[in-house]
Amino acid sequence: MASRDENVAAVQRYFDGFAVEDVEQMLSAWVDDCVYVERFSEPPRRIEGKDNLRPYFSKAFDFFEMRLEITAVHECVEPDKLILEYSSTGTMLTTGRPYANSYIGIYWFRDGQIWQVNEFHNPMITERARQPM
Repeated sequence: MASRDENVAAVQRYFDGFAVEDVEQMLSAWVDDCVYVERFSEPPRRIEGKDNLRPYFSKAFDFFEMRLEITAVHECVEPDKLILEYSSTGTMLTTGRPYANSYIGIYWFRDGQIWQVNEFHNPMITERARQPM
């Protein structure tokens, strides 16, 4: 079992990879049999395994240029589970509109790597950013 700091460091490595558009860095923070869930996407999205997550993360770079910043860390009774609040700032590349959203993520870890994430964000903000100026 990893420490809370090691688990938060894994999330930071994932977020840092997103900022520099490095999918392999992003995925280095995840276990091979990972699960990524977006509850508020339409339709809700569940992606299992690094091989399936890689193209999803790669495609995001066609749409977003952004940074993610952890704003709060909430510990849980389970030592390998954290609830994180974070925010994004950046640009929707297809429209040039600014993009800023707030997120809540429920993160589970295994040996200091991300095992599963249930992510919640406001999809209306994303849709507004997709609209032409």
